[in-house]
Amino acid sequence: MLSEVLSGARACPPDCATCERLRDAAAAAVLMTGGGEVTMAELAAAAGIPATAAEGHCSEGAPAVVADAYRRASGELFGEYAASFRLADTWPEKLGAALERLLRRLAQEPAVAHLCFVAPVGADETMRGIREAFRARYVRLLATEQDRHAADVDLLPELQLEMMVSVVFRTIGELVAEGRAPELPALFEEVAEAAQVFEPRVAVTA
Repeated sequence: MLSEVLSGARACPPDCATCERLRDAAAAAVLMTGGGEVTMAELAAAAGIPATAAEGHCSEGAPAVVADAYRRASGELFGEYAASFRLADTWPEKLGAALERLLRRLAQEPAVAHLCFVAPVGADETMRGIREAFRARYVRLLATEQDRHAADVDLLPELQLEMMVSVVFRTIGELVAEGRAPELPALFEEVAEAAQVFEPRVAVTA
């Protein structure tokens, strides 16, 4: 565009390979920096390209690249978690299958686990907002799936479902922060018990 030419800004095509590499490296860059704010130079380092080669790419800026990577990764994780409810019949079996699948996926991609469960805790408002929306989707899913089994289980109030999801998130985050993401499948019982996933029958009042 003429305005871009006049301003000296660089306009990349939608299929720019360099931009794609930088965006794909967002989770690795967050892990590499220990959760601090990521710069374009750090995205370049994580992508394995010289910082000078990254200049002018990803015009939205590094924070936006990281936020978008978080949205995409969290959406994929949620999709797999939700799909896992179709793999079992009873409510406890569905909870177990979904949690097990989530832990397996996170173990396979420690950088994604860090991006989704550790980085947002101390991040900016945008990242925290994405995390809240991410968490709320799990609560809504559990409420909907629980209703399908109303004849077989004691329904939990939404507040208790929120507490269960929050504890699962916190427990996973703590384990990932300790560098134990690859161990997550073996820690299934620890995560489930921390949130009382299978016996959440204690009355909760506001």
